[in-house]
Amino acid sequence: MKKISWAVMGVFVAGGAFAAPPDWSKVTERKIKLFYPGQASLEWVMNKADHSAVPDIVDKKRTCAKCHEGDANEIGDKIVAGKPVGSSKSVLEPKPPAGKVGWIPVIFKAAHDGEKIYFRFEWVPPKISKVHADKLNEVKLTMLFDGGSTVEGAELNGCWATCHTDLRSMKDAKDDKKTKYVKGADLASGKFYDLMQYRSGKGEKPVDGYVADQRVMEGGKGLVNATGVKEGNKWVVTFERTLAGGGKGDHAITPDKIYNFGFAIHEDYTEARNHYVSLGYQFGLDKTVEGVKSHYNVTKR
Repeated sequence: MKKISWAVMGVFVAGGAFAAPPDWSKVTERKIKLFYPGQASLEWVMNKADHSAVPDIVDKKRTCAKCHEGDANEIGDKIVAGKPVGSSKSVLEPKPPAGKVGWIPVIFKAAHDGEKIYFRFEWVPPKISKVHADKLNEVKLTMLFDGGSTVEGAELNGCWATCHTDLRSMKDAKDDKKTKYVKGADLASGKFYDLMQYRSGKGEKPVDGYVADQRVMEGGKGLVNATGVKEGNKWVVTFERTLAGGGKGDHAITPDKIYNFGFAIHEDYTEARNHYVSLGYQFGLDKTVEGVKSHYNVTKR
């Protein structure tokens, strides 16, 4: 039985007819491990006492993905089980969610047609539990990308620049409404993350916003469609976005830049930090970057 979300039924952001999607069978796939991060904030990741790889990140400009793409599943398994990780042997999840798996494999693809860019995500979700923190949405998928190294450190750790120890539901939280943010954010100079989010709930609309000094879930004009299909127990989510953007918090996507991105999936009706996250990756239009495994070449189709 095929379950088709509201977006596939013809509801979309920008109006107008649906464009023909790429022939995804001809688009290069990238397998990406999304793992459970617990309370691994940017401050923890960049603290040498907690994370022995800090000198490699800072001095050698080594990306998080270069070191951890292979063992992200092992890290997620440890964190979700409440086991210690890092050189400081920190327990990043003091109250492990019952039955939650540590990671999920996702197949990522992207293509463009000269006017629009398409992002596709495919995965098999874990077993659905009876606890529904978000009662409307079985799945939410969020993608963040900067304006081409416009956010400090984004080329090394992706969207971790938005995750801080003082956010709501984190151990140092003092404000239960404080959401993701970028330190020293500035919309005018491009120091922010563009944000797109798909929501699976009936009647739920996609989000086209940004993360600057706070997370804003509106303002963008680039997102044309956000579709989701659940076939059997496999999800496929696709974003269709104009390259030009044009709204508040929209980055223009041009051939001369490399964009840093990451994405997260809220599975099993979860909310807040109880999601799966990717490491930091990069994409460029028709641009091959030799020796950088975390780079994805978005080719024209």
